Amino acid sequence: METVLMLAQPEVDKFTVTPGVLGFLVVAAIGGVLYFLMRSMTGKLAHVREGGFDQAAEAAADEPGQASKE
Repeated sequence: METVLMLAQPEVDKFTVTPGVLGFLVVAAIGGVLYFLMRSMTGKLAHVREGGFDQAAEAAADEPGQASKE
């Protein structure tokens, strides 16, 4: 019975740790950064899938002063 009464107390213990507003803002900022990072990665992967990576490698090999890969 004593345990039930302890759990029913409306007061918050001053030693209870909660994330609060700052914790929410940090998690929201990480989510925002992650969103833009994933968007950028998707664009770069699409470029590689289209053969842009091969074209860039060929263009670099065709430039004078570059050693060929043969």
